[in-house]
Amino acid sequence: MKEKESVMKLRVSMPPRGPAVSRLAVLCVAGLTLTGLPAMAAPPAPPLAAQGATLTTPLTQLRFRSTEVHLTHTVGDVKVNGQSVNAGVRLQENARISTGEDSSAVLVLADGSQVKLMPRTIADVTLSRYYIAPDRSKGGRMVNWFAAKMRLAQGALEAAVNKVAPRAKPLEVETTTSLIGVRGTRFRVAAADPTARQDRAEVLQGVVNNENTWKGSAILLEQGQGAAVDPNQAEMAAVKLLPAVRFAGTTDTLMQPNAIWTFPTVPDARSYRVIASGDAQFETVHLSEKLAGNAVNLNGLTPGTWYLRVRGVDANGLEGLDADTRVVLHAPESLLLHPSLYAQSSGLTLRWSGVYFQQAKQSPKAPSAVTATVFADPGLTRSAGAAEARGTGELVLPAVGPGTYYLRVSARNSELAQPEHQTYRILIPANVGSLPYHVLLERVPTSS
Repeated sequence: MKEKESVMKLRVSMPPRGPAVSRLAVLCVAGLTLTGLPAMAAPPAPPLAAQGATLTTPLTQLRFRSTEVHLTHTVGDVKVNGQSVNAGVRLQENARISTGEDSSAVLVLADGSQVKLMPRTIADVTLSRYYIAPDRSKGGRMVNWFAAKMRLAQGALEAAVNKVAPRAKPLEVETTTSLIGVRGTRFRVAAADPTARQDRAEVLQGVVNNENTWKGSAILLEQGQGAAVDPNQAEMAAVKLLPAVRFAGTTDTLMQPNAIWTFPTVPDARSYRVIASGDAQFETVHLSEKLAGNAVNLNGLTPGTWYLRVRGVDANGLEGLDADTRVVLHAPESLLLHPSLYAQSSGLTLRWSGVYFQQAKQSPKAPSAVTATVFADPGLTRSAGAAEARGTGELVLPAVGPGTYYLRVSARNSELAQPEHQTYRILIPANVGSLPYHVLLERVPTSS
């Protein structure tokens, strides 16, 4: 498939000095130089361009200088040319950038345009340069005309294109089947994936030209429209995007590990996209999930305030208009989930339903080891013994008499760097052995 050559229109501005000078000026506009005329008969002079006329010349004939692309934000596993990177690095032409699971990146082009790469995305910076050519006014002064192009190999990206910068051609995003060109707009592009088997483009602001590069057809998409590109069909349809989800305007608060967030539905939505970011501009995206229903598991996020973006997905796989809200996640107050004491024939038994590690983004798959040490004083200096359990939800505490004790619990997991600790206060009555005994543990507010 041969790539179509880009051209640029230039306005001719020449002083009236005769045919020879005029021809030389036209050649120099195209980026050619003359070091001398050979000793042979000159070819017939081409028709002269009139003052103020417009010439069309291929961009490949213009002088240019390459520019860098600035990586301004990174979350999680971001790589450039296979090497892990952080925010601050600069990408050259032909660089490849990738984001892993629960990872994202933000690129800022030399003209100020911003490109956000969603999780599980691979993209190439195929073009980032300034072409040097006269401006389109009568003055004819030399101007830097910006041009940029990205190739989306996998995943999805969102772009906000600067409307002010002089452009040699529209900012282009290429996928396997399409070429999207824009001059000043906000739009999204997604490559085909197992849930939507066609490349897709969605316009949030401005106008986009979406070209089917396999069939040579094209369609203009306006604000609030999208299109899915079928490489086997030339005809494309501009589809109205689904409306935004309507939120009540309140901030939901959820307690982990039961942080299942539900949101309002959208008519005609077949599925939903939920994006979670640490900032209101969605430059630090930690989660982007496509869901069959209107509920998402947020237990993998760290406690704190999260900005959530939701949009409905239609039958074509096109994602609708954005709706943003906030959710506050609280960590459970207890390291052990639902800890309690039981009196059994084997002794006083500590039971729990799970372990919550604050350092973990999601529950470890490996079994956790829990150690419980009984102390007779709140300063944790007089130990009365300890017990340990591996991969189970209970252990038998050391035998102690009636009184108030302090239970120092430590939990560790092979998938995590550090163990975590918490202290509980327990009261053992004198008749604990003769009565049914079951009591929830009282957490000491400040663990040491």
